[in-house]
Amino acid sequence: MRIAGIGGSYFLRFIKGTVDPLFTTYIVLYLLVRGFRSLSLPLPWVNNWLTDFLFIPVAAHLSLSFTRYIVLRNTGYTYPLYYLLLMALYTALVFELIVPCYVSSSVADWGDVAAYFAGALFYYQVHQRKTH
Repeated sequence: MRIAGIGGSYFLRFIKGTVDPLFTTYIVLYLLVRGFRSLSLPLPWVNNWLTDFLFIPVAAHLSLSFTRYIVLRNTGYTYPLYYLLLMALYTALVFELIVPCYVSSSVADWGDVAAYFAGALFYYQVHQRKTH
């Protein structure tokens, strides 16, 4: 079976390679934070920086899984640290420098910047190594 020009077996490996206990934890934590926010019951520290911390690991894991299983077809490939730090830098520039200039409800926060970089380091040191 072929899905959108991608060999079905590669697509299934991509899905299996993406969904792991840490990735599932990221998604569950994100949904809990969003759920508490929607109930007007934000959890102070968690509400402020956890989703920012999780952003880079989620984005990196999805892109790394795509690279491993669809592009390179090499499950041993890992991102070097500087790729992850560049992802954090780009994210910080966009969401903490550019977006607040154009969206009145968006506010730049150095805590968010620190969370992006901490998430990148966590992904490099913990998650990527567990899936390698």
